[in-house]
Order: sequence, then structure tokens, then C-alpha cells
Amino acid sequence: MFGGVFFASAGVVGASTARVPTQPTPNGPVYLGVPGALPPGFAYAYDSLSRGWPVSPRAVQHPIRGSFIDPRGADDNGLSGYHFGIDINVDDTRPEAGAPTGLSHRVYALDAGVASMPASVQSRRCVNRRVEAGHFSYWHVSPTVPAGTRVRAGQQIGWTCLGVWHVHLSEWQKYGGVRVWVDPLHHGGALLPYVDAAAPVVSQTLFVTPPAHPWLPVKSLKEPDTATSLPATGLHGLVELRVLAFDPQSFLGFLARNPAWPTVWTPHKLSVEIRAQRGGRIVLRRTSFEADQMPQTPYLVHYAPGTVEDDNMQECVGPPQLAKCDGVTWLRPLSRFRQEFWDTRKVANGDYRITVRAGDIAGNVGAKTVAVTVKN
Repeated sequence: MFGGVFFASAGVVGASTARVPTQPTPNGPVYLGVPGALPPGFAYAYDSLSRGWPVSPRAVQHPIRGSFIDPRGADDNGLSGYHFGIDINVDDTRPEAGAPTGLSHRVYALDAGVASMPASVQSRRCVNRRVEAGHFSYWHVSPTVPAGTRVRAGQQIGWTCLGVWHVHLSEWQKYGGVRVWVDPLHHGGALLPYVDAAAPVVSQTLFVTPPAHPWLPVKSLKEPDTATSLPATGLHGLVELRVLAFDPQSFLGFLARNPAWPTVWTPHKLSVEIRAQRGGRIVLRRTSFEADQMPQTPYLVHYAPGTVEDDNMQECVGPPQLAKCDGVTWLRPLSRFRQEFWDTRKVANGDYRITVRAGDIAGNVGAKTVAVTVKN
């Protein structure tokens, strides 16, 4: 309702998509104009679900280092984009009894279905192997079932790769007749138990001008930022808001043994509200994204300069062992389908309060409010 009145948009980020290779993330229909949202009460469908975790012990929670839609600016496969699943960690210092050479932990099907995998899967490096069954894909997994086999929910279908420290789990569903990637941690899904008592944090805010040149990283997020910082006490013209926001986890499992190992996640939902200080009139309110499904937006629309991808566990463990492995997540709360700016010339000069809220999939919410002054 405010998009056509108070906002200007720039196509620079959307125009970069031809240069930025993306992960295999099909885009489904948009719900209520919010990238990544699904309707309340969306019906998730399965063949025969076996609730629990895809690694042993199945009935307990396991740590996760990579969350759904985390930024992948220089991923292992050389692609950039959103992380289209979650990375469930296994302790490769303690492989399971009976693990074959080069493998580590058993992987179990969460849903029944016919197993499929790339051709000549066993001739690939282990990190490039995967298997799919039902509504789930299991990456960095060496299959133990032949392609075309009908597998039962709960049946072993493979082994994790020793030295990779995780299984990448993706889930797909049909929405509007289109197959989309969804967050495997959604309510009513397979991964139980799952407890997260830590609220997301919005720790810093930054106001900048439109960039002199588009931010166009291809495989690295470390491209120069040509925007200019603006003081909160003197906003004028077109203004972009950026926030440093992240979602810490309350369950760390074996990752707690080393303070460098855990990572924070990208929030599940990000929204912003701008109110006039005098009278409290709302001049803008919107949700930037809600990651029930993969957002229908180039990932650089939501991620801003200063973002750094997490180091993977192989890099973190070393050698050399890294002292810090988690990344940095700068987000653009004003942007939805393209990079957008607050056109402060459309509002009266004066004082305003900007509140950014970040939510996680467990329902926890963190917020930060800052006072600003428009001086055109």
C-alpha cells in the first residue's frame, strides 16, 4: 500500500542475475506479495513420513550450521545464491561403527519413495554424491540403495562423507502446481524434536545512498560497496536501510566443544516499520521476505555488501584451524523483489522511528528501533 507512494526502486540488482549463477531453486507463486511466504495452513504432503532426524540417533536433535536461505557467495560447487536446504552436522571425529572407508554416519530416509541419484554416482567424489527419495534430497551422501529402488521411510539409504561433517537436507513441496524448495524445519514436518529458544538479533543499522555502481559479486561476496553512508540525523533523498541481523541457535550439540564451530543463521522473516515521531502515523510497513519457500528474488536483493559466507567445517577444522568460522549477514529490510529505497522527499522533514523485526521459524522475534531525522 505504500510501495507506490514512498518508495523508489532500482533494477540494478535484478539486472545482475544474468551474471550470478544460482543454486537449483525453483521459484513458486508469490503469496500476498511477500517473497518466500506460503499461505497459513499450507498443506505439506508426503508419501509416508518417518519423523525424526536423518542421522543417528534419530530421536534426538542434531546441530545445524547452515540454515535455509543462508547466502552462498562462493559455495563448494562454485555457484552463488540462497542455500536451498539445511546442513545437519555429524561428528566426523567419531564415525559410526561399521562405517566403510571414507564414510562416516548412516543416513535414513525421512519419506518413502523411489530412490534417484545422478548417473555413475559412485564414480564421483563423495562430496558430490547424493540421493533423493520422496520429498527429500540428501546431498554429500554416498547411496547404499540402487536407483529405482522403492525405499521405506526410516530405511538407511546412504552414508555421510568423512571430512564433510554434514548431510545437506532439502525438502520440496508443490505450491500452485509448481515444485518449490521449502524449509525442512517447518511446523508439522519431519525434523522432530526441534527446539530453538534463542530469538534473532538485529544488532546494527546503517543508512546509505544508492550505489554509484551496482554491487555485482559473482562467486565472491567481497565486491566493493559504492554506496555512501548517511547519518541517521540527516537522511535525505533516496535512502537504503541495511541491518546486521542474525539468528543464534540454542542447541549446539557437539559443536559446543569448539567456540569457532557454531554459526548463526539468516532470520526466517524480516520486516520494517517507519512511524512519524509526532503523532505516531505509520508511513511505511512491509515484510521483506518470509522464507517458508525459496524467495522469488535474486539473493542479492536481500543480502547487502558486508555479507560474508560461513566457512564450511572442513575449512574451519583445518589445518590450519580457524579461530572464527561464522559469517556476517547484512540484510536490506526495504527490498522485496528488487533493490528499493525510501524516498524521503515524499514525507515531511522531521523525526521518525524505524523498527526492524527479525523472526525465526520457531516463532521467536527480535527487534531494534532507531530514531532518524529527515532533512531534505
